[in-house]
Amino acid sequence: MGKKLSTYYHDNEEEYCEIHIDLKEELLYIKYYKSDSAKWFHQEYFYGKSMRYVEDAAENWALGIKQIDPQYEGTLL
Repeated sequence: MGKKLSTYYHDNEEEYCEIHIDLKEELLYIKYYKSDSAKWFHQEYFYGKSMRYVEDAAENWALGIKQIDPQYEGTLL
């Protein structure tokens, strides 16, 4: 279980993502949430990446630049 570090909201303010860190594994990851469910619909791991890199990924998704392919929804990457 990781610790939540920050939250980024999509333009519609109903979808959002959270940056988490697994302190034991020293691993950063993002959980993406849809407005119609409190459960995450996608989780993405960033092995060996910096905090800045993960923040940029979260911000790009919130701005609509980064897209999640629907075939990967409900999966861990």
